[in-house]
This record gives sequence, structure tokens and C-alpha cells, in this order.
Amino acid sequence: MRIINVIVVRDDVVDSIDSFGVFEEQFAEDVVLPAEELFITKAFECGFLPEDSDDSRELISNGYFKFYNGSVCLSWSYID
Repeated sequence: MRIINVIVVRDDVVDSIDSFGVFEEQFAEDVVLPAEELFITKAFECGFLPEDSDDSRELISNGYFKFYNGSVCLSWSYID
């Protein structure tokens, strides 16, 4: 099973981890889209200010947003 995680770190401490499980590949997009939306929301809360809509897509592609005292990360993990 694949898991997509949205991880927020502040002052070198994990502040939150939100995980979304992909149980069946045919429904992966139903899980990935809400995870990406949460990632963008957390990045906004931490100071991300896109200049245009491509900035959000690029942020998701990078999977990482660094701010003055921490970061927001979009990360995949796997369970056998």
C-alpha cells in the first residue's frame, strides 16, 4: 500500500503529519488530490504566496516548501 503524507516541521520539531492511504490504485487520484490540496493549504498557512496558478503546480511537483522556521513536505511512503 502507498501512503502520501503531508508533514509540517516548525523549529526542528514535527508539528503535524497527515497521511492518506492509497488502498487501490484505480482510486489513487481520489486520495492524491485531497493530499495535494492539504499540502497547498499548509504551505499558504506558512507563507506560500503564489504569483500564478503554475506556482502551486510547481510546489506540488517539488513536494517541499521551506519557510523561515520550518518546512512543509509532501512525501510518499510504502507499507508491504
